[in-house]
Formats: sequence, structure tokens, C-alpha cells
Amino acid sequence: MYNEQQQVVRYKWNQPAGSGFRLRYDAIDPEHSYHVEECDNHIVMDDWGCADLDEALSVLNQHFDINITEERHRVSARLLN
Repeated sequence: MYNEQQQVVRYKWNQPAGSGFRLRYDAIDPEHSYHVEECDNHIVMDDWGCADLDEALSVLNQHFDINITEERHRVSARLLN
């Protein structure tokens, strides 16, 4: 699920509970421009600041299986446009 206003892609997201993982782009923080956030009940429980998209996708891949090549293409088209 993609939220264009917040520049966020959600994974394993349970909308009513506000739980799952979010990949967020933050242009203001150049050293950690990508953030993987684990949320529970709409509260960020864990935050991994990542230097680039590949690092962020690697963090997500540690929690559940994703095709990094496909996700890189899909996410970069959304978050960087």
C-alpha cells in the first residue's frame, strides 16, 4: 500500500490495527534518507535509518521474504517521483 502524501510504502499492514512495516523516504536526512519502521497500534516501535534503498530493502527482507529487484523498481518509481 502506498501513501503519496507521506511518501510511505506499507508492508504486511493491518489498517485497523495500524500495525506492520513502513518504508519511508526522507529527503531532509541525507545520511538516512530511507527509514524502515515497524509499527504497532499506529506507534513506531522500531526505526532503521538506511543510507539507500538497497539497505532499506535488505532490512525488510530480514523480516519477511521480498524480491529485492522487483521491490527496488516498484518503490523507486513511487518514492522518488
